[in-house]
Amino acid sequence: MTAAALAPSRASGPVDVFRLHFAQRAMLLLTPPGIMLLVLVITAIIAVVFWRLGFEPGSAEWVANSRNNPAVTWALPGFFGWIGVQTVSLTFPLALSLGSTRRTFVAGTVLTHIALSLYVTALLLVLLGLEQATGHWFFHIYVTDVVVLGSGNPFQLAVTAFLGTLLVLSVGGAMAAAWVRFGALGPTALAAAAVIALGIVAIVLVPVFDAFQPWWLAVASVVAIALAVAGQYAFLRRASAR
Repeated sequence: MTAAALAPSRASGPVDVFRLHFAQRAMLLLTPPGIMLLVLVITAIIAVVFWRLGFEPGSAEWVANSRNNPAVTWALPGFFGWIGVQTVSLTFPLALSLGSTRRTFVAGTVLTHIALSLYVTALLLVLLGLEQATGHWFFHIYVTDVVVLGSGNPFQLAVTAFLGTLLVLSVGGAMAAAWVRFGALGPTALAAAAVIALGIVAIVLVPVFDAFQPWWLAVASVVAIALAVAGQYAFLRRASAR
């Protein structure tokens, strides 16, 4: 067969890259609810332990302590950080071999990350609805109706879940792109630069900490996501397809 016969009939678009990422749809779609279910089970076990120790479910102290439970926000980022890395490090060479350009690959990867972020947000909103409708799982168990997710406010939960998930995926993608471009030194140098930049920003903002508003975090997340996506494209633009 000639090289022309083996070549793809058309260049891949962002949707094609999206489909390529979702070739592992079972893992992408089933793992997040599995993690959430595990968090619910572990939280329920801890609640029963405290009940057996003499704490009263539903009391002011119980609710205050339970709403400070950040378990779900610690459990999900590890998985999505890994997914962010994998969507770039493993799929980039394959996408290019199937006719994707580097710009198209980044666009399709961002589209995938947005879809996953919306999916996680929808799952958490459903869990919040069930949690509130069942009187917090019939035993005053707080998993999504927690302070870090807006204390039961669906809008705050949606914004936090979407931006948080997209940020983790985007940073993971940028780290992977740095690795593809520069090898092991790439993500190390990128992480060091990010820590230094965050330190400088924190020092500059010290005088206005007293005026802190939660929406600052949303703005910071949007900026960080944009920088991560730009970095991903900048690194992949000259990276070799291994």
